[in-house]
Amino acid sequence: MLIFNKKWQLRFLVAICITLAGAFIAGDSPAPAATTHSFDGASTGEPAPGMFLVAMRALDDSYFGRTVIYLVDHGEDGTIGLIVNRSSDISLSEAVPDIEDGPATAHNLYYGGPVGLPVVLMLARGESPIEGMKNVADNIFISSYRRVLDALLAASKPASEVRFYLGYSGWAAGQLDFELERDSWHVVAADTDAIFSAKTDSLWDLLIERLEPEGIQVDNRPSLPTLAYGNNPCC
Repeated sequence: MLIFNKKWQLRFLVAICITLAGAFIAGDSPAPAATTHSFDGASTGEPAPGMFLVAMRALDDSYFGRTVIYLVDHGEDGTIGLIVNRSSDISLSEAVPDIEDGPATAHNLYYGGPVGLPVVLMLARGESPIEGMKNVADNIFISSYRRVLDALLAASKPASEVRFYLGYSGWAAGQLDFELERDSWHVVAADTDAIFSAKTDSLWDLLIERLEPEGIQVDNRPSLPTLAYGNNPCC
């Protein structure tokens, strides 16, 4: 696995604390789930690889509040995902030992979650995956192998095609189901273009406005009179 340089662990953890204030990778993966690359504002309630977990507004959690998590595995043994909307100012070349500068300096690390912080994981998209990567859904692949990182950098993959995450988010068997019953998360089809977007940090704000609009919503029950503003002036 790709190990995070200990020299930078403290720096990154401090950065995470500041930001947060306010084994699938090595084992067998299930069959990939098909995803829809658009967001219609509806929550499906059914977690699966290739889906987004979107933290509800009411989720008051130092780790997961205001996060969007891309699920990479979900099954009887538990769930694994990557927070995709928390970037850092630490470049890949600073963090990983014995790596050449150049393409690595063009990539900053993202905070994938509180589990396995010394490990770097990679998400990449494309029709021809590099050997050592596993399919999550559609054309999205994941790996934590150093040889895969070297191959991605040698191919000069841009940030629009590959992202690097420190750590991951994990739930034991049944734990995510409990959190869903407690209304902690929305489950929606992932927009994979958004994962590799330059505006990933604002992804939660975009999604939550569609899932939980803050404006006052009018009840449209048939038993209520039809609103006809403009046709029946009040004065």
